[in-house]
Amino acid sequence: MNLIYIGYLYPAPLLQELIDLKSYIDFPANSFQTALLKGLDRIFPQTRVISAAPVSAFPKIKKWYFGKQVFSHRGDDTARDVYVGLLNFPLIALLSRFLRVRSEIRKSIIPGEKNVILSYGLHTPFLLAALSMRKHVDRTCIIVPDLPQFMTGKSNPLYRLAKAVDHRIINFCLKRMDSFVLLSPHMAELLPVDARQTVVVDGIYGGTPDSILDTVKERHKTILYIGKAEERTGIYDLIEAFRRIDDPDYRLWIRMYGDKKEYLDNARESIKGDSRISLLPPMPRTELLQIERRATVLVNPIRPSQEFTRYFFPSKTMEYLASGTPTIMYRLDCLSEEYDRFIHYVPRQTVESLRETIVSVCSQSDEERARFGMAAERFIAEHRNPDVQAAKIAELL
Repeated sequence: MNLIYIGYLYPAPLLQELIDLKSYIDFPANSFQTALLKGLDRIFPQTRVISAAPVSAFPKIKKWYFGKQVFSHRGDDTARDVYVGLLNFPLIALLSRFLRVRSEIRKSIIPGEKNVILSYGLHTPFLLAALSMRKHVDRTCIIVPDLPQFMTGKSNPLYRLAKAVDHRIINFCLKRMDSFVLLSPHMAELLPVDARQTVVVDGIYGGTPDSILDTVKERHKTILYIGKAEERTGIYDLIEAFRRIDDPDYRLWIRMYGDKKEYLDNARESIKGDSRISLLPPMPRTELLQIERRATVLVNPIRPSQEFTRYFFPSKTMEYLASGTPTIMYRLDCLSEEYDRFIHYVPRQTVESLRETIVSVCSQSDEERARFGMAAERFIAEHRNPDVQAAKIAELL
């Protein structure tokens, strides 16, 4: 079978360039897809990747054109994958992605083979490109990591109108696709899909590099948050909960990202006056994994009272659990009961309850935290590895 994969993968040179440009980078999507492709490659060795990874638009970054790059997602010298590049202006970038992705799909089709498109995300250019080539391939499958109606955005009428039109286009395309990979079973409630066409893959972890397995813990009680600088992610709840911990031995590390300057500025403003709180700069994934292992606890402060938490899977949860560092979060609807033994749940949706849970876990002995974290790490390694999760998708295809 000839598997044509469309997604958000960043070639290494592009990733470093975007870090230097201070561009938005979708690290969770990149990690998920890297792990997924590791499993798919063992089943479908002919897999070819067509990437149109998102970047911040000009003039947010001072680059208006990204050229085509040939690379190998396997890290070898085959170099048969392609980053399509784009004209980096608002709206024009969408058309640029559509035309370039469609062109690469056409080039990837092998006559006489069973050609299958597997596309990541409800991204209109990807969906339209796949739909336009529908008659030339045997099957189309869409990975749904999140639902667009729950993505944050501008509130002006023109933007809302554009999103409404986009939503109609997305639904039009989805009704004509063959199958779907969902990160939460509840997603099917809001999508025009037949349950028989779906499989749930709530996350994938690609493994921990051997070089960081023996990372030493921080001597301070260190809380780490990695995520977007948006109010709905709970970052301000976490900052307030930390401020209520009157102990000089505590530290809070925040590695926030996002494409909205006002959110980033608000988060920076909220930490002023507490020298125990540090903002971490952008860094390669291996360094971020080391930071996760150095921390005392990892926190995801998203509250389950928000409707969107039913229809997604928190992307960092898989990486948090795989780090061997205890994870603290609320009990979200998207989490299956399998996770209950491996997460410290915050019992009430209040800042004070979050503070109490952090202090409670940090007050445990080093050995107790290590046992809890190692059990979670084993669970992810055995049940959420690329081979297990890719096999579910392969069966669907």
